[in-house]
Amino acid sequence: MTTDITHLDAARVAAVLARVAAQRPRVQCLTNTVAQNITANMLLAFGAIPSMAIHVDEVAAMADGAGAILINIGTINAESELAIPKLLEVARDQAKPLVFDPVFVELSPLRQHVAREVLRLRNIVVRGNATEMAALEDTLQAARGHDLTLVTTGKIDRIEGPRGAFSVAHGHPLMTKVTGVGCAAGALIAAACAVESNPALAAAAALTAYGIAGEIAAERSNGPGSFAVALIDALAGIDEATLRARMSA
Repeated sequence: MTTDITHLDAARVAAVLARVAAQRPRVQCLTNTVAQNITANMLLAFGAIPSMAIHVDEVAAMADGAGAILINIGTINAESELAIPKLLEVARDQAKPLVFDPVFVELSPLRQHVAREVLRLRNIVVRGNATEMAALEDTLQAARGHDLTLVTTGKIDRIEGPRGAFSVAHGHPLMTKVTGVGCAAGALIAAACAVESNPALAAAAALTAYGIAGEIAAERSNGPGSFAVALIDALAGIDEATLRARMSA
């Protein structure tokens, strides 16, 4: 993996967003129940199409024609534990982009087991906060040869993959005050990966747009409740002019 930080400008971000808008990739999301609604709304605002199938007997069929897959283990249950291998099989057989969000992996042996199984796959994106990524350190080290792209989100998002490293410093503290906003970031990264072959660039573009939308939403809202609505509106309105103004600020 490279550790050199690649410059990211508005034109590169806008180009990825334009491809999402043009191609409207569908993202099959096996995500946690708390985040389903906001994840679907953020994908629509981003220009993508959500599919939220969770039944073990249909997730593979739903993933088959999707542009990318998201697996989020925030509220993992017996059925989702059975569905995850089916999604991994589709991702492996079709070389389909897959984003894995190891929510609270540090708290549960079951989540750690699932993470180890997911990380057997090559060329996936892992998005977590610093605590989650630290809890997976040994597993990630063991999987270093699998062309992973690692996305550690926080005040500054750190993205590192075989084809580039990026740092994204956009966002607002209110993004941590609305449940599901962080989980939705994984879905946006997946949508970008569906149209951009470099997963590190895809993740950086998605997080830049999302972070800037958060900054705009904070300016328009009075607290967490109105912020959630404003964030959807702001994300839907991100264009290259907005990116140029905000990224150079």
